[in-house]
Amino acid sequence: MAGGHPQAASNPRAPGLTESLRRYWHPVAWSEEVRDRPVPARLLDQPLVLWRSNGPVRAFYDLCIHRGTPLSLGWIDEGQLVCGYHGWHYAASGACMRIPSLPPDRGIPRKAHATAYRCEERYGLIWVCLDEPCADLPAFPPEFSDPTWRWGEYSGEGYWQANAARFIENMLDTAHFPWVHTGILGVREKPEVPDITLRPIEGGFQYELELPTGPIAKTPAPMRRQYQLILPFLIVFRSHLIGTAERDTILIIAAPVSTTETRYYKFIGRNYRHALSDDELRQRGDLIFEQDRRIVESQRPEEMPLDLSEELHLRGPDTAAVEYRQRLRQLGVDWQ
Repeated sequence: MAGGHPQAASNPRAPGLTESLRRYWHPVAWSEEVRDRPVPARLLDQPLVLWRSNGPVRAFYDLCIHRGTPLSLGWIDEGQLVCGYHGWHYAASGACMRIPSLPPDRGIPRKAHATAYRCEERYGLIWVCLDEPCADLPAFPPEFSDPTWRWGEYSGEGYWQANAARFIENMLDTAHFPWVHTGILGVREKPEVPDITLRPIEGGFQYELELPTGPIAKTPAPMRRQYQLILPFLIVFRSHLIGTAERDTILIIAAPVSTTETRYYKFIGRNYRHALSDDELRQRGDLIFEQDRRIVESQRPEEMPLDLSEELHLRGPDTAAVEYRQRLRQLGVDWQ
């Protein structure tokens, strides 16, 4: 047991997935999704079952060791997870506490144990780490808990049939704005990308650039945006209208369901009332993500190449993308 989180001796691994990503915390569900019944989830191709044992949430490998039945088909009884096939009862630690088909005087085999993973609940999300963590659960920016900011109206989630690194790299890329998001984030008459200066920060890197103004961005003043990338799959955009106190923050986390599937969680907050209505902002955000999804899901190879010789990179426009790929490779990420 590490860090107070139960974990079984056996630790199933899906073939063909990078080991290094198993050592990071990834969100797998909203807290409100897991209440009084088991909920299936998937992370790095591992089937998980999420459930609450007298309050705290638990994450198990979603198979009963007896006959390979998903534990997510069962139910919860007095703080224990019950397999829906033969009624085996599992405690929060993963230990089997009851096998109904055995008489009371028969002992329970030592192998009768579910695999329990480290699990935390924070920021309204349930996070899981499949191996010994190599980093802390990522910290959200302080404005996330600032009561003067509006958050709930703009948060959401989505699912792409795309690699999580491809998903995040697209969020770093501004060169596609005039072509994919014409009239929303850019115009084709001004396709040049300004040079950026990368600065290392704890767990990643950051940089700043100036965004369009006027009828496209619907902002009355120049806007600067700070990009922060926290490895492996969290990105924070902080924007402010120059000369004002108006700020907004967008935080996006990509959870690798598999090497070619991504579930993302999006938090958007601001300390001012935007010129667009909440409905208009949501519609614009949905349109931007749908335009991106169509492109990113079509990219080949599906797993983002980390060998820089496999794709062509431009000095300037691809600075952040190249840094991201190099950082992932340094982490030991390997899709094979």
